[in-house]
Amino acid sequence: MKARLLVSIGVFLLTAGVYAPDLALGADWSPAPLLPANPLAGSRLFAEKGCLRCHSIHGTGGVLGPDLGQQILNRPLLDIAGAMWNHSPGMEHVFQERRTTRPKFEPAEMANLLAFLYYLGSLDPVGDPEVGARLFSEKRCDVCHSLGGKGGRIGAALDKYSQYASPIYLTAALWNRGQAMAHTMNRMGVPRTVMQGNDISNLMAYIRSVGGGVERVYIQPGNPQQGEKVFREKRCAECHPVKDHGKGVGPDLRAILKGSLMQIAGIMWNHGPKMWAKMAERGIAVPVLSNADTADLISYLYFLQFLDKPGNVERGRVVYREKRCARCHELHGVVGTSGPDLAKIEKLQTPLEVVTEMWNHASTMEQRMLEESVEWPVLKGGEMADLIAYLLSIRNGPSKPVAAKGSEVKRK
Repeated sequence: MKARLLVSIGVFLLTAGVYAPDLALGADWSPAPLLPANPLAGSRLFAEKGCLRCHSIHGTGGVLGPDLGQQILNRPLLDIAGAMWNHSPGMEHVFQERRTTRPKFEPAEMANLLAFLYYLGSLDPVGDPEVGARLFSEKRCDVCHSLGGKGGRIGAALDKYSQYASPIYLTAALWNRGQAMAHTMNRMGVPRTVMQGNDISNLMAYIRSVGGGVERVYIQPGNPQQGEKVFREKRCAECHPVKDHGKGVGPDLRAILKGSLMQIAGIMWNHGPKMWAKMAERGIAVPVLSNADTADLISYLYFLQFLDKPGNVERGRVVYREKRCARCHELHGVVGTSGPDLAKIEKLQTPLEVVTEMWNHASTMEQRMLEESVEWPVLKGGEMADLIAYLLSIRNGPSKPVAAKGSEVKRK
C-alpha cells in the first residue's frame, strides 16, 4: 500500500514538472551529461528498495528516519550522497535489526534515487486562495482580466486556467503575452507587477477556487535534457552563460536562479522587460514558448542551482588522508590492509560510480573499520565532491601516494 502511495506522490510531482535522471554524473562539470530525464524511476526505486520502510515522503512511509519531503535535502547532489554515506552505519544497524538486506544500486539507479530525493523540495507549498484573491487585486490583475465574471475585459478571462493542474500553462502565457501586456499596462498607467515568493502558487489557488470544475488538464513533466536544448535553440545562451556555456552579456543563471520551479517562473516574469530590451538591441526575436518548452526550460534552469561545483583535487587529497582511506585501500604503491586499489577498480570511472560503490560496499567497510578500530569518516559539505575529484584524478595518471595519518603501511 505504501509503495502505491509513493508512486502516487511521484505522479503528483510529475504534474508539477518534477523528474529524475537515468544518466550517470560525468566527471566534467558540463551540464549536459548531468541532466535528468526519466520521470518516475527514482520514486519507484525509493519504494522498491525498501527506503519507504524507514523514511516518509510528506507523511507517507516509515518514521524511523526523517521525512525527506520537508526540504531537508535542498543541497547539491553529491552533498546528498555525502549525507547518505554519513548515515550509512546507522542505517546498516536498522537493516540488521529488521533482518533485511541492504539494497544495492547500479549507477543509473543511484542517479534516479538521488535526483528524486533532490526534487522533493522543488515544489512550492499549496497556494492560499485568500492570499491569491488579495494579490489579484493588489497587483491590479483585475483591471484587465476577469475571473468568475468579475473584472476587466481587456485581457483574456482567466477562468480556463482553473482546469490546469500545473502552473506551467499560466507561466507560458505570461511569457508569450508579456510584451503585449506591458504595452497595455504602460498605456493605462498600470504599474508592472513583481512576482515574489509563492505569489504564482497563491494566484493559481485563487483562480482554481473561483474557476470551478473538477476536471484537470495535465502536462508532461519537464525534461531538463530537453530544456537544455530549448535554452540553446531559443538563443538564451547568447546572453546568459551557464558556467562556460553561453556568451555572457547577461548574468550567469546558475549564480542567480535560486528557489522552486514556480519562483524561477516568477523571476522570468520580473525580468521580462530587461530581457526584451536586450534582445531588441541584439536583433533577437522574443521566442515563443509552448507549454512543453516552458516546462522543459524551467526544469533545466531549476536543476542548475543544485549541480555540484567541480571538486578540488588538492582538497580531495587532504580529505583522503584525513579520513584515513589509505588505511584500507591500496593506492599507487601504498598498500592498505584490506581494500582494493582505487586506481584500478573498473567501476570507478565517474562520480556517480564512486558514490554507488561507496554505498554498495558500506556494510563491508564498516565491519572492517570496526575490526581495525578505525572511526567511520564523516564527510562535510563539499568534501564528497573533492574526494571524488581526487579519486578520479589518480586514474588519469600518476599521483603522489597518500598514507593515512597514524597508520602503518606496507610497501611492495
